[in-house]
Amino acid sequence: MYDMIILGGGAAGLAAAAYAHSKQRDVLVIAEEVGGKAGTQQHLHHQVGEEELLGVEAVQLLSRRVAAHAGAILHDRVTNVAKVNGIFEVDTQQHGRQQSRVVLVATGASPLPLDAPGAKQLVNHGIGYSITTHTHLLSGKTAAVIGSTNRALRGVIELAHSGAHVYLITPDATGMSTPFVRALRQIAGVTVLERYEVKRVIGATNVEQLVIARDGEQSVLQVDAVFADLGLLPNSGVVRQIVQVDPDGFIWVDDQHMTTLAGLFAAGDVTTAFAEQILIAIGDGVRAAVSAYGYLLTHPVLVEAEAAD
Repeated sequence: MYDMIILGGGAAGLAAAAYAHSKQRDVLVIAEEVGGKAGTQQHLHHQVGEEELLGVEAVQLLSRRVAAHAGAILHDRVTNVAKVNGIFEVDTQQHGRQQSRVVLVATGASPLPLDAPGAKQLVNHGIGYSITTHTHLLSGKTAAVIGSTNRALRGVIELAHSGAHVYLITPDATGMSTPFVRALRQIAGVTVLERYEVKRVIGATNVEQLVIARDGEQSVLQVDAVFADLGLLPNSGVVRQIVQVDPDGFIWVDDQHMTTLAGLFAAGDVTTAFAEQILIAIGDGVRAAVSAYGYLLTHPVLVEAEAAD
């Protein structure tokens, strides 16, 4: 039986595992892919050189540190998580059931994709789903942001302050009365296009144009990048039946990163906390691991007694 099982191999999960290993704990990371979204670069038209992403080197180091422990990473998909007699049972698709005293969920979230012709083919070549990660590339360029979530509106302001001209495209007026909207309407470099629908993304190898329409009339925007922020889908399915989640499925955690089930912790984008950037996710993972370690220290007798029942 492991001391800790960590679900997810992204920045938060790897940071949590590295911390737990530093405390000489027996840890298993279960993930289909190690590294998560860290290091996903954008390639824009006329871009000079490769994009440098803050925190990528840290994730690579954490990955090497964790992998240095024999058997610390299990490449598999988790199908179910349950707590039975004080012990967590984690079922996997290919390697059966794994048991641990605590579980830490760091499975992240997936963006809702832009459903328009040309969008899928140009992902990471001008189509992106994380505005704040790639803002530094757009200085002096033109970007379109699709959506009216708080993340989208915050991203518009960041892009404009970095020197980009930004088109904010929203399919309706939902979310357009927030402090972020009031702030961005005062920025000269922002054009707000409400109630427009994205019809097509155009570009041979990189994004070049965006076709939008309103009331049947089409317009073509010359853009260097398109960021879609239509919402996130948290990868919380395997624990939704045993912990509290918000209406969108994000795992609720307290200030110690514990969920509503004792011994089950969560960190990163799968939680109600905002941890979109790599360095934030690393810190989130470490804080959750510190709390999980504290739980192990304060519950040894109880766990062992329950396991024997």
